[in-house]
Parts: sequence; C-alpha cells; structure tokens
Amino acid sequence: MDEITRTPLAPGVRLTCVTTRKFKTAVLSVSLLLPRGTADAAALAALPFILRRGTADLPGLAEIGAALESLYGMRIEPAVRARGETTAIGLVADMADEAYSGEGLTARAAQLLLSFLTRPLLENGRFRAEYVRSESENLADRIAARRNDLRAWALHRLWELMCPAEPFGQCELGTVESARALTSKQLLAAYQKALQTAPIELFYCGAQPPAQVADAFRAALPQRDEGSFPLPAAQVLAAPPQGERYFEEPLPVRQGKLSMGFRTGVTSADPLYPALLLANAAFGGTTSSRLFRNVREKLSLCYYASSQCFRLKGVLAVSSGVDNENAGAARAEILRQLEGLQQDGPSPDELETARRSVLTGLRAMEDSPLSLETFWLDQSAAGLGWPVGELARRAAEASPEEVREAARRIVPDTTFFLRGATG
Repeated sequence: MDEITRTPLAPGVRLTCVTTRKFKTAVLSVSLLLPRGTADAAALAALPFILRRGTADLPGLAEIGAALESLYGMRIEPAVRARGETTAIGLVADMADEAYSGEGLTARAAQLLLSFLTRPLLENGRFRAEYVRSESENLADRIAARRNDLRAWALHRLWELMCPAEPFGQCELGTVESARALTSKQLLAAYQKALQTAPIELFYCGAQPPAQVADAFRAALPQRDEGSFPLPAAQVLAAPPQGERYFEEPLPVRQGKLSMGFRTGVTSADPLYPALLLANAAFGGTTSSRLFRNVREKLSLCYYASSQCFRLKGVLAVSSGVDNENAGAARAEILRQLEGLQQDGPSPDELETARRSVLTGLRAMEDSPLSLETFWLDQSAAGLGWPVGELARRAAEASPEEVREAARRIVPDTTFFLRGATG
C-alpha cells in the first residue's frame, strides 16, 4: 500500500511524498502556486520555459543534456497549469527509480531539478536576451494556437463570458500582446516576487523513504524569510451572479460548438463532492450517460455531448458539437435531461454504471505516477490532504439521495454557441 507523507521543509514550502514500489519510474516536481489572471500572467507563464533553457552551472542545452544523461535519461519539462483560480508554474521530471538504478540518484535529481528554479542563468543580472525573445514568441504562438482546437476554444470562451470578473475567466498564459512585449526586466521582477511570496509545492513518487527525499530537497531549497504564504483564494458561487445568459459568435467551420456553463458551489472540499462526481457521470460524464444516450444517440441532436466538473471552482460544463439548426433543440434537451436527473435522481442501473465509471477512473489514477502528481497538485491548490483512495471510498458509499441532492446543485449560468458559418 502507498504511504503518503506531507512535510513542511521551509517557510511556505511543503513536500508531498507518495512512497511506493509499484513503479519503475519516479516522478519529481516543483510548483509555485500563484493567483490566476494577474497583470504579470504572461511573464509567469514564460518563466518555466526560460528557466529550463539553462542554469548558472549548466548554461546550455549540451550541458543540460549531459547532466540528464548521467541521471539515466532523466527528463525535466516546464509546466504552466491552471488549477481553478490558481496558476501553478514549475517543472516536472521523471527518471528511473533509484531502487532500479544507481544509489544517490534521487538526491542528485532533486538538486538538479531545483537548480533550474534557484540558480537561473543570468547575464548582467538579467535573463539572457536571446532566451527571452524566443520564449516570448513561443508563448505568443501557444496563446494564438488555442483557437485551433475548437472544442477547447469554445470552452475557454465560455469561461471568459461566464466569469468575466473572476480569475477563472482569465487565460493563465496572458495575452498575445503581453507575451510579445515581455522584457528581461519584467521577467526578473516576476521571478523574484514569485520565488519569495508563492507557496512552493514539491512532489515525489517513488520507492525512496520520505526522510531521504526530504533531505535531498531541503539541501537545494532557496533561502526564504519567515512569513505567511497563503494559497490563492477561489471565488465559489452557488448560483449565477447575473442570471442565466446566452452568447453567440460566428466562426467559419462546418460544425457549431455548444458550450453550457453551470454553477454548483460544490468544490472538492465539500462533503457532497463525491456524490457530484456520480451525478456528473450519470448526466454526461460517460458513454452510458443521459446526454450520450438521449441527446446524441436517441434524438441525434448533436455529434457529441459530454459534461465535466471543475472541482477547484465549483462549476460544471457541457460541451457538444451541433449543426446550427439543432442548437436550440440540443440546448433544451440538455436542460431537460438535467431536470429529470434533479427530480428523480439516477435509476439504480444508472447509479451503478456511474459509480463503476468513477471508481475505475480513480483507481487508474493510482496506477500512474504522473496522474498522482496532478492529483496532489490539485489537493495542494485546494488546501486538502486526503488521498485518492479516500475519495474513491466516499464515492463508493455515496447514497442515491446524496447523488440527487448533488444534481440539484447544478444551476444553469451561461450558454455560449460558436455558430458554424461557411466562407
């Protein structure tokens, strides 16, 4: 059985260790938890990529490559992840577990990982201008490329329109314009502020004892003054602040994208959250759900229809692909299916199928060290400490009445239709 330990290492720094011998690969990460949607969002989003380009000791890709190769092909990747109304920036690494490779590997890997954060490559007190230019352009390209995935873009626009005054509605990468305008001075200021004020979450999943891992990370940590390092606060609403709204935009594509946003007020900190997972699975979270069986298969109103919970914000989204002429009928039927679930709850067969799907997904998470890293990052951003197994136990025990009550918390807020247009 996995052993979970969470250890404060320094002011505002915590280490989560998942000690297990299930995997031959170990995963390490460092994440700085920052408010989402701030004026320096682009600078923060560019930082992990600039930091990954070199350190004071390894100034180029050749030197970095040699160091990684000496650690049995260790990989280190920059990461910028939106977790509710928090943006987590940092680095994620995987490597051969020390139990199957050389002694001392974990300590060397932890020191190398943190060196990208604590010993950046600077020239005359600034980030190297060449790296700033290239990574600023790369960031601008990534922001602009979000439109290429229309399903994801429609969901992004939904949140912008539904949460215009909330950090959740802001792009964690900033804007194209702010990305292209980045300077070394801006980046250095953002880096220094984040390093001194943000909560820092360290993660390790592997076979090494937690005390040994803690010692390895502690030796490479940055110096920080004592103080409070609060997590970014999330604004959670149980009902639409402006009533139900509808927005529409044209786009020259064949298939329209209908996205519907709902408030639940239920986050992963809520005792009702496991029941909400089951309600979502019965509503639109699986291929056995009401949306798939009725809106897609039976009535043929859309090409796909699915729902998903966003557990750190207390919202739920339905995504569907529709022909223009079916958009109104599809929206009405989606709401009708929700009303039926709210009135009667899931049938015994629906609940069993939903429960089986949710539990299968949670158990699969325990079989992937990278999935566990993501789960514990979410837990850290939410200020929670229970493991995946606890969530699975609570989902297994949730009653039909709790699932119906969770469904009743799903309140329509905003509909966004990306209308297909020719030309």
